Amino acid sequence: MKKHVLAAALFAVAATPAAAYTSYLKPESYWPEGREVAVEGSFASTFFAPQIALPADIAGRNPDGSEAVYDRVAVQETATRLEANLPAAGTYRISTGEQLGNVTTLVGENGQWRALAQGETPAEGAPVTTLQTVTLADTYVTRGQASRQVVDQPHGRLAIKPVTHPNQVLAAQGFQVDILFDGAPLANSAVVLYGEGDPDTDLDRYVVTDAAGRATFTFDAPGHYVIAARHRADMPAGSAAQVGSYTTTLTFEALTEVPAGYDVAEREAEAERAARRRERTPARRRVGRPDY
Repeated sequence: MKKHVLAAALFAVAATPAAAYTSYLKPESYWPEGREVAVEGSFASTFFAPQIALPADIAGRNPDGSEAVYDRVAVQETATRLEANLPAAGTYRISTGEQLGNVTTLVGENGQWRALAQGETPAEGAPVTTLQTVTLADTYVTRGQASRQVVDQPHGRLAIKPVTHPNQVLAAQGFQVDILFDGAPLANSAVVLYGEGDPDTDLDRYVVTDAAGRATFTFDAPGHYVIAARHRADMPAGSAAQVGSYTTTLTFEALTEVPAGYDVAEREAEAERAARRRERTPARRRVGRPDY
């Protein structure tokens, strides 16, 4: 109980003024065998049950750091689904980028902020501000052998930077991440871990970052998980709101063992040789029946 109260207190400065959904990106496989992978993206109140589709402008980074643009994106009622191209070996980041939400007017009362109702006029002298949600969802997939270039390049104002490679997380060993805001460590911040089937209101599993902004997560079992970091801060000059309510998520799989990986060039060469052998092999005639 005390732990839950502490988490609620730490999130009080970061939470939105009303109930909201949390965005996520979940690939069909974190270690796909082929040149593409299917990814589901959604806003949801329970992981991983899609409820509201994400915008179509999902992009990413190739293993060499170059931009990856996905043109096969289908926005459905509850989820956005895309086929991400994986042309080379290595680790890819797939991301929504920062998505700006609605602007809400807040009024200060009794030392707390609340949303101003439509048509409501704040009391004379009451402090008033505006708030906008800023969400970002990331995930990583690896083809062949894991690489670190895109893993080590944080992006967005509120960034989850993996220390442990996100596709090499072992349930028995845990997962370390650094939480950054504007590139600086975000100390003493609660970061929540959600498992499949957990509602986003469940704050029981969380880690508080240390002075260096680092959080270390442990797992009861292998499975699919989401890390969610939240923070409230002033918006950049010229923004639609004065304050931003930032939420960044990272979806990953905690494994029993790390896949061995493979050499992509060698596997593709072998597939090409096999295809040529099939082309050169004549069809077998069936005994007792002439071919025409």
